[in-house]
Amino acid sequence: MNEAIKVLEQVLMPKLFVLEKSEKADLLRMGDKSVAFVDKSLEIAKQDTALLNAFVDVSALEKDVDAITRLRGLSFKLDRIASAIEDSKALAGHEAYNASLMVYSLMKNAAKMGHPGAKEKVAELKQRFPRARTKKTSE
Repeated sequence: MNEAIKVLEQVLMPKLFVLEKSEKADLLRMGDKSVAFVDKSLEIAKQDTALLNAFVDVSALEKDVDAITRLRGLSFKLDRIASAIEDSKALAGHEAYNASLMVYSLMKNAAKMGHPGAKEKVAELKQRFPRARTKKTSE
C-alpha cells in the first residue's frame, strides 16, 4: 500500500495545487448542485463566443470544467478508500483497546492474587489509563 501511495504522490502531486487555509477561505465553493450550472454555462459560452470572449476565456473555462470532471472522479475513488481506511482504523482501534482493557483487568486480578511483578505492571498501566477527569469543587 505504501508503494501505491508513493506512486500516487509522485504522479499526482506535481499536477495538483496546495493552498493555504487563508487562500481557501477566499474561494467560491463548487458543490454537487453547482455542477449542472457550470456545465450549462460552458455549453452556453461555447455557443456564443463572439459575445462572451471579451469577458470570459471560454477555452480556460472548458479546461477548468474538464479538470473538475476528472478530479471529481478521482476524489470519489480516493474518498471511498480513505473512508475504508478510517473504518479499518476504527475497528482495529476498538479491538486493540478492548484487548488492552482485558489485559489491565487480568493484571489487576493477578496483582490481588499476589502474582510476582503484577502490581508494578498495573501501576504502569494505571498511569496511562485514559479516564475522565472530574473537577473537584470547593465549597
